This record gives sequence, C-alpha cells and structure tokens, in this order.
Amino acid sequence: MTGAARWSEELRSMVGGSVKVNEPLRDHTTLQIGGPVDVMVFPARPDDLVRVVRWCLDRRVPYSFLGFGSNVLAPDEGLEGVLLRTKPALDFIRFEGTRVVVGTGASVARLVAQAAARGLEGVEGLAGVPGSVGGALVMNAGTRMGEIGRSVVWVDLIDEAGRTRRLEAPELEYAYRSSRLQREPRWLVLQAELRLVPGDPSAIRRRVDEALQYRNRTQPLHLPSAGSVFKNPPGHAAGRLIEEAGCKGLRRGGAQVSEQHANWIVNTGGATAEDVLGLMIEVRQRVLQRSGIALEPEIRLLGPLRERWRRATAATA
Repeated sequence: MTGAARWSEELRSMVGGSVKVNEPLRDHTTLQIGGPVDVMVFPARPDDLVRVVRWCLDRRVPYSFLGFGSNVLAPDEGLEGVLLRTKPALDFIRFEGTRVVVGTGASVARLVAQAAARGLEGVEGLAGVPGSVGGALVMNAGTRMGEIGRSVVWVDLIDEAGRTRRLEAPELEYAYRSSRLQREPRWLVLQAELRLVPGDPSAIRRRVDEALQYRNRTQPLHLPSAGSVFKNPPGHAAGRLIEEAGCKGLRRGGAQVSEQHANWIVNTGGATAEDVLGLMIEVRQRVLQRSGIALEPEIRLLGPLRERWRRATAATA
C-alpha cells in the first residue's frame, strides 16, 4: 500500500466528509492548472480540520490548504502530502446586527450580497472579487472601494503547532494586499468576525452593481485565470506598467497576458504552471528594465513554484 493510500484510509476513519487520492489540482483551481495532490480532504465539520492538521503534525506529513483556488498557481507535478479544502466545513455566514461571523469556506460574493441585502456597509469593496473569504482574509483582498482588513475584528485559526488561537485585528498587521496571515503559510484561518456599518440599502446595492459592471467591462472573465497576478507597487498600477512595457498579448505555451487587462494571465487552452510562471518572470523582467520597478506576485504560488520564482528573481529582489 502506498503512503497516500494508507493516509487516506486513516483519514477516512477519523473525519466526516470525503477523502480523495491523487486528485488533480486543475479541477480545483480557476486557472485549471495543476497536477495531482497525494490526498485531498473535504472535511464536513470545523473540528475535522483541527484533527487533520494534528494528524499531519504527529506523522510529519506535509499539509497545505485551499479555498476556491481562485488566486493560486498549482505546480504541474502536483503536491506532496495532504491538502485540506475549507468547504464544506467552513461555509457559513451568521449575521447579528452589524456583526457578522463568517467561515473561511464561504464565498466572497455571497458575503457581499447578504451584507448589501441587509443594508450593511464595509464589504462592498469586495464586489467582484472571486474566491473564498479565507483567501480574502489572508491577502487582505479588495478593490479601489476598500479592503476586507478594514472590517476585521478578530480571526480564529489553527497555528503551526495544531493549536486553535484567536488573533485580534491589530495582531493581523493588515496592509495593502498583505497580512501577518500571509507570512504564516502553515496557519489555517477558520473564521472571522467583521464589524459592518448601517447604510442605505439602495446606495449599497448601486455601488455593488457598479463594481460588478466595471469588472465585466475591464477583465477577461470568459477565460480561466487567477485574477490579478501582481501587486500594485506604491503609486503605480501594475497593469499600466505591464502594458507600457509592451507585454499585452505576450504568450508562452497556452498562457497569455490578457489583451483586455495586462495584469491578468489567462489560460487560452492547455497552459501549464511552467507556462504561467515563465510568463510572470518575463513580464517582471521587462517591467524592471523599462521602469526600474520590481513587481511582486499577488497570486499565490504553491509548492515548489515559490522557490522557482525566488531563484529566478533573486538577483533583482
């Protein structure tokens, strides 16, 4: 029996939900890219997540997490160890007045819609942001209208030792597209409390609708992608820098810098992780040569891709 098969048997005996062996990551990422992961677990309850993390720690099995797969690039060779999905265990949203406790497996779109329906302001800046609340909390997702970190009161998480902890907002160190959570890749965020503000329901819905319409006009939503690839450097828009460097339409294999939005890389068919990573490296080099600005990824690079990016860009970090 292989290690993955043995792990899956043990995990099935201890958690609710489903456990899959050699599950293709391309079926779970919006870029539709990625090889197999040894074992993928879809826990049914929050306690299952805690048990799986502690099981992995006890057996020294590598583990990682995945929400909706909307802002990630997964390696072609797949991932070793156990990958935990945050759905269905953490797919919940509970409103109590202006307070909302939301599980990290809930969708950002559903959170925005439910807050707007209740006439609550604070998360409409996330309108059009794809993916899970967990991913949004980790990267402090947002748009020109605001970021999720502004509304966070606390988060509950499982740390690198398998302990459950609560961190208050100041401890999370939120900044533009970053947080302390982002710098602790072995932490799994379980839920968060957001504090919203009463507002005019019609005005909130209008702002949400305008944001969605803008997104539809300016972003290539008809092709598989992972959203914005690079962070905006201070005082600059990454998309504009990429376009000025002549990168719009640049291709590598099945990956292409979008003609519609230069800070998006789309899968035109059959793209590999190496295609996308190679294109990211080339775009960064061209922008650096033209403007002197070194772009940094907003997209999350999984497994060995982080080290490949680091090696390729070390001289100009």
